[in-house]
Amino acid sequence: MAYNFNKQEYIRKLIDSGVEPDKAEEIAARTAYHRNQSAQAEARPIGDAITLLGIPEPEAPALSDTTKAKQNTTEASDPAPAVKGEAMSDKKPGRKKGATDALASKVDEARQAALLKHTKQEIKDAQLSLFDIAPWGDHMRALPNDYARSALFTVRNKRVPRAALQSEPIYSIGNDVNITYTGVELRAEDDELVWQQVMEYSKHSPIGDPISFTFYELCKDLGWSINGRYYKKAEECLLRLQASAMQFESKRVGRLESLSLISRFRVLDRGKRNSRCQVMIDEEMVVLFAGDYYSRFIWDKYRKLSPTARRMFDYFASHKEPFPLKLETFRLMCGSESTRAKKWREQVGTACEELKESGLVADAWVSANSMGCRRS
Repeated sequence: MAYNFNKQEYIRKLIDSGVEPDKAEEIAARTAYHRNQSAQAEARPIGDAITLLGIPEPEAPALSDTTKAKQNTTEASDPAPAVKGEAMSDKKPGRKKGATDALASKVDEARQAALLKHTKQEIKDAQLSLFDIAPWGDHMRALPNDYARSALFTVRNKRVPRAALQSEPIYSIGNDVNITYTGVELRAEDDELVWQQVMEYSKHSPIGDPISFTFYELCKDLGWSINGRYYKKAEECLLRLQASAMQFESKRVGRLESLSLISRFRVLDRGKRNSRCQVMIDEEMVVLFAGDYYSRFIWDKYRKLSPTARRMFDYFASHKEPFPLKLETFRLMCGSESTRAKKWREQVGTACEELKESGLVADAWVSANSMGCRRS
């Protein structure tokens, strides 16, 4: 089985996304090697497998014996067509269709689960990193578009205690994404930034491997003060991110049952000079970045934005050509508890001015009951 891989075109795309030329050459060579290995093994290339979730495929992965049994049971359980003249009064209209749809849905979920497992194993076998799947330059950071357009990170007043959420639906723009969250409320002010920086640390390590860094490195990269207060603040963010659990479902990805922003966090040699943080990233997290379904942004400008301006940019950055968004929709996306429409409009207007001054967009404005943007 042969796969066409344009190495030079791939290198060009990497460089355009901010990757250094020598690193782009290295990634392209490794990608070409693994695709060739996959072809010899008569398997899909890893890069293709990563982008197939929720997309029509040329060939579905092999199902387990259990799933096959379910399919056979489904086919066997369908009643035979009625013989002409046979009594039909005891049949309820629509019953067969409803039962068949339910079983078909279960089979589809099994296929999605099988594909996800297959994809994760391919990533492990090839020792791929997040950077191999979704590259971005070291001066940039990245965010999955599904997170960028949801209220996962809120802009609530920092003086208001964080809510403890239990299987709480998270507002998301778009009908095809459903997120249910359990854990302490996450905020754009700090949790969003810490998570993005942790993803930066993790991007060059094989997915599933532990990564480590110091509180000094984390605070320095976030632009926070280097002292005990901010070390504590950073640790509290890491603990919240670890204690998070999400059910995520979309047409593109399928269903992820229990996804944590950080799957493990601990402090090694606490109290000593060589003390380090060690974290692990959930292996399924890569699926949310796959298929170029993420946004990149210049870190030094982005991290200096206020929470509202940053969430505004999250939304704008996740669209090549952002369409106007209603102010009320944006408020829900921010998880804001503002109850006065006039005050919220003023807050959004201030965020637009801030975003323009940052240089991340060419223009941003509030018009009537919506906000708009012109990308740089």
